[in-house]
Amino acid sequence: AWDVTTGNSSLIVAIIDTGIDYSHPDLVSNYISLGYDWIHNSSSPLDDNGHGTDVAGIIAATLNNGIGIAGVAQVRIMAEKALNSTGWGEDVDLAKAMIHAVDHGAKILSNSWGSDSDSLLIHDAVQYAYENDVLVVAAAGNAGSNAPFYPAAYPEVVSVAATDQFDDPASFSNWGDWIEVSAPGVNIYSTMPTYLVTLNLEGYSMNYDYLSGTSMACPHVSAVAALIWSRFSNASRNWVREQLRRSADDLGAPGYDVYYGYGRVNAYNAV
Repeated sequence: AWDVTTGNSSLIVAIIDTGIDYSHPDLVSNYISLGYDWIHNSSSPLDDNGHGTDVAGIIAATLNNGIGIAGVAQVRIMAEKALNSTGWGEDVDLAKAMIHAVDHGAKILSNSWGSDSDSLLIHDAVQYAYENDVLVVAAAGNAGSNAPFYPAAYPEVVSVAATDQFDDPASFSNWGDWIEVSAPGVNIYSTMPTYLVTLNLEGYSMNYDYLSGTSMACPHVSAVAALIWSRFSNASRNWVREQLRRSADDLGAPGYDVYYGYGRVNAYNAV
């Protein structure tokens, strides 16, 4: 895919999460300071958990800089910190984060979070993004269940299940007729904050480490969508979404199925 496009620096992906270590040497060149910290009411959405920085690296860690990893797309990333140091957030902050990201030019919202409880407030924010031609991508959840997980299960959202290194469904990944596509989510190596955060206290390393979850699958899809939009800059949100579906590798049962959705995303096919 990178022989076709590595991404467009004018395209902005908003990471709605625990913030980003925006001084990380593998992220600093693709970070844009348009986001906000809704937890501390600050214009500096610094990551105090680690989760958001991990997501950021999967999307846009700097390519060919001789360190760490390479993100899938060389696009701009902004941080909307609506989850606290323990990874928990309130509906009102998450909704504000989504709306703020749309109002500040994000074309893709990457949401590696969710709940099994429906939220009218979150759904309103999703619909606001949808009405503004913004693509909303969300993790399907890690309960190994077919119960709807929100915001992923909303019809306006690209819901992402996780696969492993053998292209099998990850054992933890949620499934159901609300899954749209799937992407790698097991033992994904990515950026971690360069300072002590909550995940370090849980045994994860600083700077870089391996994490698993639909939280890691979601940014893969956000980034492939960013490559599509970089390649086809005049495309609509619906066209980009359809391209994700039709370019995916059909795994499992032929056609659409409840574990892979339309398939595991394929960046080269997509561009």
